[in-house]
Formats: sequence, structure tokens, C-alpha cells
Amino acid sequence: MPIVISGKWLWRAALLAGGLWLAIGALLPARVRKVRLTAISGPGPFYATIAWSYGPGVRPISIIFDVELGDSYGSATTDGEALEAEIPLSAAPDGPCRITASATYRLLGVAYTRVRRFEAAEPGGAIQ
Repeated sequence: MPIVISGKWLWRAALLAGGLWLAIGALLPARVRKVRLTAISGPGPFYATIAWSYGPGVRPISIIFDVELGDSYGSATTDGEALEAEIPLSAAPDGPCRITASATYRLLGVAYTRVRRFEAAEPGGAIQ
């Protein structure tokens, strides 16, 4: 005897699945992903330009990016809508690239910070 599901139950299941998808999207933080060093400009004051993307979920309120290029370092703070930043560096860049992203979220009235680290073998290289 085959199981017959009426159209009414299919609609209810579809609405429930859609509601769960929206609730999860509104409650989960969007991870900072694919951070990459796109350019280094200078001489004079040196600047590193980075770009990134987000996963699904709620974007952060703010993100602090700390960049280390060998002995050179810099930091910048952006809001959660930005996808690119230009960071002033302390000296001429030399050595491997390390980027730390500290993203601050506010979910259900509670603020918390998630820290991720990205590294590349050389400036301009792919960051993992």
C-alpha cells in the first residue's frame, strides 16, 4: 500500500523548511572567508590592500584586520559591509604574509568575537 501525501502536507513541510532556513540564516554568524592580499603599494608610506568574502549568515558589526609581512605590520578596522580594505604598513614588506581577522558579531543582543588566521608563503601569494 503506497503512502499518499496530500498537497496540504507538502505545503506545510515546504513552509517549515523555509522558516528553518531563514531562522538559521538570521542566527548564525557569517564567517570571514577567502582573505587575500591583492596589492602592495609604495614606496613612501607602504599600503597593503586586502579583499575577503563572507559565508552565509549575519554579517559582523566590525572586523579588525592585523597584517604582518615579515617585519612590517599594520592594522585596520572596517564595518561588516566592507569587502576590501587598504592597510598602512610600518615599513617595507618582506617575508611571509599573515592576516588575522577579528570579527565582532551581535546576535540576539549578545556581542562576541570570532578570530581567524590566514597565511601565505610570500607577499601576493594565495592565503589559506
